[in-house]
Amino acid sequence: MEPVFRKDLSHLTWDEVYARQVTRAPLVGEWMESLRLAAGDRVLEVGAGPGHVTLLLADRVGPGGHVYAVDRSSEALAHLERRQEERGIAHIERIAADAATLAPAGLRVDATLIAMVLHHADDPAGILRNMARPLAPEGLAVVAEFHPEGPCDLGPPQAHRLSPEQIQAWCEEAGFRTLGYRRQTPEHYIVIAQRHG
Repeated sequence: MEPVFRKDLSHLTWDEVYARQVTRAPLVGEWMESLRLAAGDRVLEVGAGPGHVTLLLADRVGPGGHVYAVDRSSEALAHLERRQEERGIAHIERIAADAATLAPAGLRVDATLIAMVLHHADDPAGILRNMARPLAPEGLAVVAEFHPEGPCDLGPPQAHRLSPEQIQAWCEEAGFRTLGYRRQTPEHYIVIAQRHG
């Protein structure tokens, strides 16, 4: 019998979620390359959680850049804050909000990363629509998810996985054009999209 999938991660501690994020470290380099992230860039991360990927993004853009870490859990962001303070990183701004309803007025970014979060969301299409707004014209977004045809040895069960075709359709509806799709591992894939100018 398939285990119950808890979208809200309430069955895990944030340290356990952080440990899960660490296991995905081999995927992050390709996410950042696909976003063409460079020193000084401003990047928005949706579903930052306790922040392992956030810290890697901060290293990539350097102190002249800025990382906006959005998560609906203030407790998760408190874990990120602690790690920021331990490492003396000042250029991460934590935002506790639902990415589907966050009012991004005044927020302008060069790139957006939405990694391993849409299958947890109540309104994944709404997140893509809303998070297109602060992205600069021609700015890049990477959506990373678990492939429905993967072995399902980790991540959500098959019934809760989102197909690349669904992600691409939502991206198009949100004002993006799809630039590419790649399978990173048997379990993982990315969709690379660009906001229309």
